[in-house]
Amino acid sequence: GITEEDVGIFAQNVNTLDLIQVRSLEQEYECPPTAKIVEDLQSITWDPYEVTEHTPLLWYCGLRACHHFYSKVGRYPGTCEKSWGKDVELLQSSLVQVVNDLKLSETKLIQQTLLAPGNKFAKELARYGNAEIHTIASIVGGVASQEAVKLITSQYVPLNNTFIFNGIASVAGVYQ
Repeated sequence: GITEEDVGIFAQNVNTLDLIQVRSLEQEYECPPTAKIVEDLQSITWDPYEVTEHTPLLWYCGLRACHHFYSKVGRYPGTCEKSWGKDVELLQSSLVQVVNDLKLSETKLIQQTLLAPGNKFAKELARYGNAEIHTIASIVGGVASQEAVKLITSQYVPLNNTFIFNGIASVAGVYQ
């Protein structure tokens, strides 16, 4: 049963109580975003980082575009040197599709970065050719293990859904 001590601990910590409802990766990629998620993503675009290109949401859209590219072509952009230029074009069209799916195409930040003519996001994502850098992998692995400990011990509030780490600027973002 529930002891008086349990009730006391609960009463002391009730102000940190939070309900987190996560989506699976399948839901994230296959289901249209809810109105709440669209509102949250759009509000992120109102206050970009000082160096706009470091805003994690832009790279989140870029990584989603890489997944979209993979689902269409069967490989990641930039992994075939002979078709690098074509990969950039296809990745840019995937980026437009992702931005439209997330209902972000009308936001100023997205229009001035991801949808701007000659933007560098598609080129940079194709250039990296699905490489995995060990230093970034170790940071993301550390965050993942920290989140696992939070879940196992039922202490602290875990990150809610997608974690994006920008190793160039050492900034991160969490997006539903």
